[in-house]
Amino acid sequence: MTQSFRTLGAGALGALIVAVAALSVHAGPSAAAPVTASDAATHTITVSASGRVTVVPDVARVTLGVSITLPTVKAARASAADSMTKIIAAIKKLGVADADIQTVGLSLYPQYANGSSTRIAGYTISEQLSITIRNLDNAGDVVDAATADGATDVNGISFELADPAKAMNDARASAVAAAQASAQAMATAGHVSLGSVVAITDATPPTPIFYGVKAAAPDSAATPIQVGTQDVSATVTVVFAIE
Repeated sequence: MTQSFRTLGAGALGALIVAVAALSVHAGPSAAAPVTASDAATHTITVSASGRVTVVPDVARVTLGVSITLPTVKAARASAADSMTKIIAAIKKLGVADADIQTVGLSLYPQYANGSSTRIAGYTISEQLSITIRNLDNAGDVVDAATADGATDVNGISFELADPAKAMNDARASAVAAAQASAQAMATAGHVSLGSVVAITDATPPTPIFYGVKAAAPDSAATPIQVGTQDVSATVTVVFAIE
């Protein structure tokens, strides 16, 4: 009986050794870890580039209005209201729509007599309009008509695009093309093949160009408005795979 147990024990031990050996042999090929995303990211070329397109603006925005000082609040309000009514009517006659005329500033404050911090000498009221001009041929006429009918303030003019998205997309396309050209040059210099695009990042906002304009006297020559051109730029960072 003792001999039988010894034989069985030896047999069980041998089977266990064979099983462990088999497991070891089976696990061997999985020891090499697969290539991870972080490993793949090291096989890339990253390039930043800019693109630019030059366009002619087709929309103008003018800010203008009145600032009037009179002895009483009632008189100042009445005078400003009369002037603003005439200004708005004159602007509308030039084809500017109601939706393109917006009040952007309204204030009323006292004016104190010289040398006194308590005695009020009068009241100043200020009202400002933002006017969107979609026919740029009328930009100077809008300023002239407003000043002729009582505008005392012309606080600036800006030019922009009615459809800025198209110009920005053209600038982005130019930037991506520049990035690809730079990446190809780097790949050639490094004796590698340039692969497909892995990622593109872009965060370049469009910005309008601002010009200052002074109010013209009613009997002066027409106010000249030069639209000029506007550069729309985009900067992108492009990651290319290395094949």
